[in-house]
Amino acid sequence: MRYLLGLALILFLATSAAEAPDGRAPVRFEPLVLDQDRPAAMQVDSLRLVGLWRLTSDNHAFGGISALHVHNGHFLALGDSAKAFRFRFDGHTLVSPLRARALPGVRRRPHVTPDLDTEAMTIDPDTGQIWAGFETFNTIRRYSANFGHREGRSAPPAMRRWPENGGSEAMVRLADGRFVVFGEDPARADGATEAVLFAGDPVARPRSGKRFYYRVPEGFRATDAAQLPDGRLLVLNRHFSVMDGFSAALTLVDPREIVVGKAVRARMVARLAPPLTIDNMEALSVEQGKAGEVIVWIMSDDNFNPLQQTLLMKFTLDPARIR
Repeated sequence: MRYLLGLALILFLATSAAEAPDGRAPVRFEPLVLDQDRPAAMQVDSLRLVGLWRLTSDNHAFGGISALHVHNGHFLALGDSAKAFRFRFDGHTLVSPLRARALPGVRRRPHVTPDLDTEAMTIDPDTGQIWAGFETFNTIRRYSANFGHREGRSAPPAMRRWPENGGSEAMVRLADGRFVVFGEDPARADGATEAVLFAGDPVARPRSGKRFYYRVPEGFRATDAAQLPDGRLLVLNRHFSVMDGFSAALTLVDPREIVVGKAVRARMVARLAPPLTIDNMEALSVEQGKAGEVIVWIMSDDNFNPLQQTLLMKFTLDPARIR
């Protein structure tokens, strides 16, 4: 009976979070250490920790973060219930409160399975246009800057056979205008997952997508990706087991090595695993700092589960270690 009551409470909280109204609310940033046994430890393979925080908010819709974009302290996070969250954080203080809003053009209709599972996001830095990947029906939608309005929608043929809960998990717009979308579930016996390279905007040119394969680290699944200043892709991968909990791995993929129908090689950059402070790390953003350093932001998806948490990590990536 206690188990059933606990399960009912979790489901109630999750439903309440998904249906919470849009609006503004503060976000609390609680500093944490990466390694409880070694509080001064800052280096993890090719990454150096700058900051780690646990985020909480009075807006119960906040959570379930699956994609992230950070630029000069401006954060845009996409939740997996078709909600966008904006706030400003300077690394020490919340500069502006959380703003939450439902994505425009998303309808919740009775007796119709809603396409609300937003798992991927990428942005054109020049126009501010945003592309969001919806996993349930494997569609991609394009929005004006700041999710002002919906501009278009497509269901690319190359993604049509991806499973309902294993489809478009990560998406990145390359500097040359091409797009890469990573699926989640393995498509081959060797564990490689399908990905699609689009010659241009996948909403305007959905049939330009060509499949290739991404050979993930064993037991991991790609959850987000971002392009580094040198043109290579930094891919965030997640692993979960009942015995070991969550872990994350960062890999490098060179778009120049992508060949249609072939598996692209991925190079391990860093691995985050217990006893390090870790959760369901799903969102990734890369930016260049004022001194030219490469800054890597990683955020977790708490699944609206009170047993999980929303973590925000800030690292610098040492270019000398990834040549």
